[in-house]
Amino acid sequence: MVLAMLVNSSKDGIAKLLAEDYTPLSILLIQFIATSIILGPLVIKKYGLIAIIPRNPLAQLIRASFVTSGVGLYYWAINYINIADATAMIFIAPIIVTALSPWILDEPLGIRRTTAVIIGFIGVLIILRPTMEGDRIGYFIALASGIFLGAFYIANRKLSGSTPVLSSAFYTSFFGLIFLIPFLSLYWVKPDLSDTAIFLGFTSLATLGQVLMVAAFSFAPANIIAPFQYSQMIGATLISYFLFGALPDQWGWVGISVVIGAGLYIAIREAKINN
Repeated sequence: MVLAMLVNSSKDGIAKLLAEDYTPLSILLIQFIATSIILGPLVIKKYGLIAIIPRNPLAQLIRASFVTSGVGLYYWAINYINIADATAMIFIAPIIVTALSPWILDEPLGIRRTTAVIIGFIGVLIILRPTMEGDRIGYFIALASGIFLGAFYIANRKLSGSTPVLSSAFYTSFFGLIFLIPFLSLYWVKPDLSDTAIFLGFTSLATLGQVLMVAAFSFAPANIIAPFQYSQMIGATLISYFLFGALPDQWGWVGISVVIGAGLYIAIREAKINN
């Protein structure tokens, strides 16, 4: 999982470079095409041709709409802010899942998880620091991304009992593709031949990240794997610094630490409860 997070951070760095010439949804569409082409045959090989068609296509389409919105907004956000700050903002997603779990997942919240949720939201406010100075739109776009990804995680929890991890990863890309195609004329920017190499690198990293995540979940339960997703912050910070010379400011680091601390507490606490 740590390797998957580092690969995803590298992919996000390339996405930020591509965002200078391409719309976020153009980049995401190409990502979905590549991962669908790679993961589709793997699903067929492991589960048979029938596995290409999910049992509940409407639910898969709704789930895909959440991740498409979340990742699309993230790619938009990194046009405005550095990758480390954007990554920190989307870490609000698991905190949102916990906050909504009593009503949507029928899971008790409890005083400790409630406290962690409140602290997590305080961390987001520290990162946002809403003032009348400067352009804060990137942070709010990243926050919206985290909310949609939180909805995606909830949908994952709802569908996890009926869908293997590998099939779920394929459905995410394939139904995301279906969701985006009808709106093609609104956002599509045709790739330039001179950018072939960078798109190949981007799609390779995107697919490798998906495969590594699937592999991680095949070796250990989700509740054990979950805390390691926060290693993406390390990769995001390194990519942000070495590619773009940007790092969070002092208060940014404080907010990031608070959000990650709250998220890690929730993940570790849930792991203990499930064990």
